[in-house]
Amino acid sequence: MGRIIRGGSALLPLDISTYPPELNIGHPDPVTLKVTVGADLTGTVLCDKLTVRLRIGEGGSAWTANRGALKSGVTGGEGPGQGDGWTPEDGYDDGEWQVFAFDPTTQARFDGTWKLTLNIFDIELNDAPGWAELQVVEQTSTSGPTSEKTTNAQVQKAPDTFVFHSFHPEHLMVGNGDRAKLEWQGTQDAAYTMFWDKNEEQLRFGPSKPFGEWFSPALHEPTGFMLQARYTKDGKTFERTLTTAVGVVDPDLTVSNLTVLGALTAAGEVTTTGALTSKGALTAEAGLTASGGITATDGIVRIRDLRGPYGEHLTIDSPTDFLAGDDVTVAASLTTNGSFYPTGGMTATGDIVRIKDLRGPYGQWLKINSSTEFLPDNDVLVNGGLGIKGTLTTNGATDLAGSPQQCGLTWNTTRGWTAPTTGLAIAEVRCGGGDRNPKVTITSDGQSVDASTFKFNDPVRPGYSVAVLAIRKGADFTVWFGDAGGDDGPDWKAAWFTWVPFGVGALDM
Repeated sequence: MGRIIRGGSALLPLDISTYPPELNIGHPDPVTLKVTVGADLTGTVLCDKLTVRLRIGEGGSAWTANRGALKSGVTGGEGPGQGDGWTPEDGYDDGEWQVFAFDPTTQARFDGTWKLTLNIFDIELNDAPGWAELQVVEQTSTSGPTSEKTTNAQVQKAPDTFVFHSFHPEHLMVGNGDRAKLEWQGTQDAAYTMFWDKNEEQLRFGPSKPFGEWFSPALHEPTGFMLQARYTKDGKTFERTLTTAVGVVDPDLTVSNLTVLGALTAAGEVTTTGALTSKGALTAEAGLTASGGITATDGIVRIRDLRGPYGEHLTIDSPTDFLAGDDVTVAASLTTNGSFYPTGGMTATGDIVRIKDLRGPYGQWLKINSSTEFLPDNDVLVNGGLGIKGTLTTNGATDLAGSPQQCGLTWNTTRGWTAPTTGLAIAEVRCGGGDRNPKVTITSDGQSVDASTFKFNDPVRPGYSVAVLAIRKGADFTVWFGDAGGDDGPDWKAAWFTWVPFGVGALDM
């Protein structure tokens, strides 16, 4: 393929090439001009005729002085809609031009799905270097009547002293990190420039850098090279380019987008600065580092050891499901900034699991189905009710009672309260003289206990008695202080009431 051009008003793109691909004056054999029509076309172009015009003469802008040797031919265009066969007319003289017309049997419709090649044979190049001129005239339109439109083009005719060919690597493959030796043949006094990747180098030759060879930098991936030669003679500069490529064994690979349809196995580290997408299994036997995202659109990403970059924390910014049968093992501390809902088991084989607020799911009770040891100096605070369905055993000191309250009782008086917590009601009575028999009675939930006393015969020893009744939380209870015999006569007597709550529950004394 040559170079694709199109005139300013022309509708058809043209690919201009020759055989041989590069022309030198003094070439012993006639050459061929090829004009391929319709390459890289988008849309539809109607065509009634094509004409190729070659400049004739002895100068650098002319092809040949022997116009009578020229012949024409056509390739393609036989199908329906393609012109149903094209007829090349004999060339005719038009002053400085030799004209070749090509006519389709029916109007052709170029739509990018087919191409037509117009050939001019037996061109005996003249001896003047320069740029041989040609014109391609198309009778075309996109719809309706067609009209003529012209594309002008030139083809280089280099001096016979400008030689450049056989550009190739010494070895088609080199190892990763090795340099490639590139070789060529050409005119030594031309200027040479090497291009590869986004680099270029003006080549200089000398005793340590002989002409016709060049060593590349270390290669890590398959690399294409283009060598450009520029030759100047009689004030005119002629240019040619040749290309070649060198493969790399076990190459590094740099691509803009990578889609893996099957399994991808990396024996070394895999690093991406953007998203890495795999539609199949992705296996990295060493590290896998993605500065962007890793997305598996189909299949599984398997990673043996998942870590944050260079010691930083690994951040998983997505809900994560550990499926049934897939355990999660935490060898060190487990910290959650939000809620943690293990629907299966949770096992920490290492240090500590720290949870600031441990709750059952969605208001349900939290169940601890294991013996639980609270170590020394670690208090257990229950703000609500504490229910024990089995045995409560304590190995150390246990404090179940709150601060007790006490008050004196008035003779022939009944006092009552509602228990704010379960506790013990204790009433003490004292008799210090006479023959009276003072008494206290505690009553709650249909039960009653009492205590009465009298003075001992010893004139200095008063009598004492105590009544105790357990009170449930929320129950009403009363304490009465009076005489056991109903005698309200005066006597030396006194009584006290003490409330001992099991928990926090004060009475209004």
